[in-house]
Amino acid sequence: VGGNKGLYTDALLNLFPVAKVYTFEPAAANLLALRKRFNGNDRVTIIPKGVAREDAVLKLYSDTPGSGLASLTKRQLDHFKISFEHEEVIEVISFEKFWIDNLNKAPIDICKLDIEGHELDALRGMGAALDMTKVVQFEFGGCNIDTRTFFQDFWYFFTEKNFSIYRITPYGPVRIK
Repeated sequence: VGGNKGLYTDALLNLFPVAKVYTFEPAAANLLALRKRFNGNDRVTIIPKGVAREDAVLKLYSDTPGSGLASLTKRQLDHFKISFEHEEVIEVISFEKFWIDNLNKAPIDICKLDIEGHELDALRGMGAALDMTKVVQFEFGGCNIDTRTFFQDFWYFFTEKNFSIYRITPYGPVRIK
């Protein structure tokens, strides 16, 4: 979720030679890059939408078209001389309905979310699909300041769903107790 230009998808395909990857990406510039990169690859399905708690049509803000900083929140990064003046109207969907309608409620090995501060919102839209997911990898960083989501929010969300939380470090995963 948040396929960007496909680097993570490439890594998954190389590590898991029989994996099937569904990548969600709403930004037009990134969709072009993904389609070019995975043209003819039947292991990759590109969904030209974002993922959120519920279906909607929203604005995606970024500093430049195709930026990895793009977010549903107009971020304030003036102190880095980054302005989010580029806007794009996109469609977002709740993952649970997609999972039921398109994946027939199949188990999910890994769900990776990198959607600039809106990870928790997307997770809340996963519904029963989350119960069938083995691993969730999510980004947590500066963009969570802009969306006012805190690590504690993720902690309670995942512990209530009986997930353990790990931090990825250069030395391997470290469990956060």
